[in-house]
Amino acid sequence: MRFYLVTVLYLLFFLIRLKKDKGNLINGFLFFVLMLLSGLCFIRLADTTGSRFLLHLATAIAVLITIVLLSGTFTILLMSFGSAYVLLKREGRSLSNLLSLFLGIGIIGWLLLNTLSFQNTSMNKTFSAIMLVLNTVLFYLVFMFSNFLLASFVYRIYYPIRRQDYIIVLGAGLIHGDKVSPLLAGRIDRAIKVYRKQLKNKGVSPIIIMSGGQGPNEALPESHAMREYAIDQGIPEHHILIEDKSVNTYQNMLFSKELIESKEKDMSHTHILFSTTNYHVFRAGMYAKKVHLRAQGIGAKTKFYFWYNALLREFAAILVMNKRTHIICVIFLLVIIISSRALIK
Repeated sequence: MRFYLVTVLYLLFFLIRLKKDKGNLINGFLFFVLMLLSGLCFIRLADTTGSRFLLHLATAIAVLITIVLLSGTFTILLMSFGSAYVLLKREGRSLSNLLSLFLGIGIIGWLLLNTLSFQNTSMNKTFSAIMLVLNTVLFYLVFMFSNFLLASFVYRIYYPIRRQDYIIVLGAGLIHGDKVSPLLAGRIDRAIKVYRKQLKNKGVSPIIIMSGGQGPNEALPESHAMREYAIDQGIPEHHILIEDKSVNTYQNMLFSKELIESKEKDMSHTHILFSTTNYHVFRAGMYAKKVHLRAQGIGAKTKFYFWYNALLREFAAILVMNKRTHIICVIFLLVIIISSRALIK
């Protein structure tokens, strides 16, 4: 009974923390602990009740998790090379499109180096030191990427029930200098879907803010092209506001917030959504938090081959956002491992 109580109390703690700060990587780890406690509760319940159905279900889930964990490296390799092949074929060669390919090559290189290390235990100290650093960094990256995936999943468990006052659509570049790209169209369409549903159910429409400045190869600001696209989809022009100075996600959030503040006297009672692509929701939420904008994100779907590579790019960008903290954490891990080895010897 105490174990169930601990799990319920932890669930309450998790929900309270989530309400206060959804855009934090630590939420991924906290969610993992919640799943672990829930799983243990389920196993205990199956054992105490003696229910065959619950016991079989618990066994099946445990076997499935084991298979996923054991086949993880092989699955990631397949996804990396498969995604890279399709992406390069359809989207063309660029450094950003090569991330999944680099990951696949990196994993193969890591496997070969570790195989070499295990086969020859008399390797020199320099090689052993390199492998120690490499494996520590890799362990940290895998841990953080798992946190990122779970935190992103938790962040996106949201459906806009309350009436929204504003929907910020984040820009994503134009094609041919003046046309909305399919990726950007997806973000606008996602906002329009919420707009129409709210208008139908609540009789009040939110204001859509098109956020995006003018790039070096663009004939007009992104937000202007976005407005024209939305008008073509039947959105009244007076329900659209323009923010045309931003050049990145941070500025999207900052300048959109300033625009809303110029219209609203009390921001504490203003409900705001931002619309972006599914892989970008979590990082965009981190920037919203950074500029003290209380907003929840919704994501437009994208093709899997593009999503996988873009997800890696998002993770890399999040690491760079707090690179000093991550470097300190890796160094701290290395110190612990080296100290432990020295004590054992």
